[in-house]
Amino acid sequence: MDFIDLKPIDLQHTPMGSRIKNPNRHEWQLDWDKMAQLIRDNQDVIAVVQAGLAEDWLNTHGTMWDDKWGYYRYPNDYREFDDTVFWGASTWATPAILVTFHNELAKSFACYKIGTDPDFHYLGRRH
Repeated sequence: MDFIDLKPIDLQHTPMGSRIKNPNRHEWQLDWDKMAQLIRDNQDVIAVVQAGLAEDWLNTHGTMWDDKWGYYRYPNDYREFDDTVFWGASTWATPAILVTFHNELAKSFACYKIGTDPDFHYLGRRH
């Protein structure tokens, strides 16, 4: 899989404390298989892959993989400096990934399929 196979997406932020009920527009979950294939096919140029919801990135993202540790056992595990909570499915926002390359350039892409499973599916080898 190559990056041209993915749709670029802008990452946004919904302010904390917003109690507006979001509309039920769809049932989308992170496409774990697509993310794993992208990492497998391009890990020579990728430094970090994070995942979350594009429309509320700051409150929903977590690190899934990096070139030092491989797949993280859990998003936002002890290596992360922030304490955001990973969200992998939404009825209103778009599951997305943010790829940081070795040259420090970062690009975000929509990465979802139909589904409602919000759980983190560990993709690496369990120890």
